[in-house]
Amino acid sequence: MHPVLNLILTHQSRQAVSRMLDYWGDYAAPENILLGYGGPGSEFEAIAHPQKFLVDDPRLRTRDHQREFQSYTRLFRGAADFMRQAGSEAEFIHFAEYDHLPLVPDLNARQLDRLKTEHADVLAFHLHRVDGTSNPHFLYHTSDPRFGAHWQEISRRKDKNVVLSMFGSGSFWSRGAFFAVAAQAEPFPMYLELYLPTLAHHLGFRVRDFAEQDRFGQVLQDATGQIQPARAEGAWTLHPVKRLWTE
Repeated sequence: MHPVLNLILTHQSRQAVSRMLDYWGDYAAPENILLGYGGPGSEFEAIAHPQKFLVDDPRLRTRDHQREFQSYTRLFRGAADFMRQAGSEAEFIHFAEYDHLPLVPDLNARQLDRLKTEHADVLAFHLHRVDGTSNPHFLYHTSDPRFGAHWQEISRRKDKNVVLSMFGSGSFWSRGAFFAVAAQAEPFPMYLELYLPTLAHHLGFRVRDFAEQDRFGQVLQDATGQIQPARAEGAWTLHPVKRLWTE
């Protein structure tokens, strides 16, 4: 049994998904890949990969992700449900959006080593604490009194005011942390990049950063042409690679 399940979120055409899975074949066996599909149902049915589930959630398909409070709650819950129903015994879950590319064949082993070195339950990109700062996502959320009150209600921490932020395109989870977060009902809309790490923290899990790998996970500029340079510079993964499956 392989200890890591790679959960990949995509909404692309069946042809693009097929090319993506061919690429991923150098980094994970097919049985260690689970597709969370957020595109049309007709395309979902045509995808040959057996480990897949459909995520029919308008809050996954937002355009202005921050202001529309993009959510991965149903995605994570769907993955946890699939794992239970399939009898998956994977102990760790690597989550990646379709455009967050693996670059090293031993990626999962490196992620496991980093998790253990950090004594962590979750690894995230660009993780930082934002409560008490001028972070726009934090200010936007804290204007709603329900936001602070929610953490006060559910937190297992002594300091119930901590709010964390992460970059949401890729993360690595222990099974316990992933299933615990997936089981929580999102009581009102919150942006996933604040909600997921803050929830994991207040449920008692240790959330840590990918450190030197952060620079290979960016937001805006397409990095399709930077795959080889990034690999040469020590990148484990690269984001965003938008054009690889469609070129």
